Amino acid sequence: EKWNHFGCFLINVLCCLALILSRGVAWECINISQKEIIDGVIWRVQNCTTNINVSKPLLKINSVHIDLTRSDLRLIPQVAKNSSLGSLPLIAAQNPSLIAGINGGYFWRVDIDGFWRDNVCRGKLRSDAELPASSDCPNCGIGDGALNINGVIESSNCDCIGYSRPAVFALNGVYSEINVLERGDYVDPLIFPNVISAGPNLVSLNKTTGLGYVDIPNDDDNINRLVYEAATAVGIIQVLDINNSSNTTKAQEAIFVTSDGSDSCHPQERYCGLQSSHLATLMTDIFGVTQAMSMDQGGSTTMWINGQDNDGVVSNSDNKSPGGGGTRAIAN
Repeated sequence: EKWNHFGCFLINVLCCLALILSRGVAWECINISQKEIIDGVIWRVQNCTTNINVSKPLLKINSVHIDLTRSDLRLIPQVAKNSSLGSLPLIAAQNPSLIAGINGGYFWRVDIDGFWRDNVCRGKLRSDAELPASSDCPNCGIGDGALNINGVIESSNCDCIGYSRPAVFALNGVYSEINVLERGDYVDPLIFPNVISAGPNLVSLNKTTGLGYVDIPNDDDNINRLVYEAATAVGIIQVLDINNSSNTTKAQEAIFVTSDGSDSCHPQERYCGLQSSHLATLMTDIFGVTQAMSMDQGGSTTMWINGQDNDGVVSNSDNKSPGGGGTRAIAN
């Protein structure tokens, strides 16, 4: 049987102090459009704001909803050709059966000449990024987080300051799940053939109530949890197996989400993007997820849908520029 594929693209290698915000932040959304791309895959566009942003312009939120119970759909990571960088449309062009995708996890900007500081894996050098990825060298390769594709290691969780609690999305149909690891943790491709990492973690499952709750690790020193900018997240909706005493779950739906915005907004410019805590409540309050994690954000934020205008890119990661700033090269 021919599979219909869509990529969960993460920005690692070519598919984010305040304390955790209070539950007083409530989201209000207005539905703009909804389209069934194919059976089991729905694309929605909403304009959303929070009760602390009522005087600010609305944020455009794109979401793709995937039915994980279908046998003809699956989530797969994708990587830029030759372990380099490329726009998401170019990455998608490598596999014509892809339906939709988002940018993935963090990566070293090898497309920039001269000095560049990796704010996620602080201390990782260009010489590290240019080495082949392997489980024996967590800082090697372009990607800053674990990326396994069909059992092949494309990148690993780096062992550097700044990436202490990477979130990992294991892609396996109804058995898909999101876990939080420690700095440098190795994801065995024999156990999890397809995974993609980024962070911070946003939402975790309460196995007693079966509901998701905002859960951004307090010890996560990822700088991207603090800034307001365009944002990308992935979440899943799980159902507890009431016939199993160990409280196991099955995932029913995966949701890709992007918020339009820009790169490194001023804190008073909250309309131009989201901070991780607001992204987390968006995922619980509007989308009802039980687990969620942030992907790379800012200029990397991209949602691609096959057959749409603008080479399929429906998001805008530079809403300060007239017409948007185009798509930035990403790794996965």
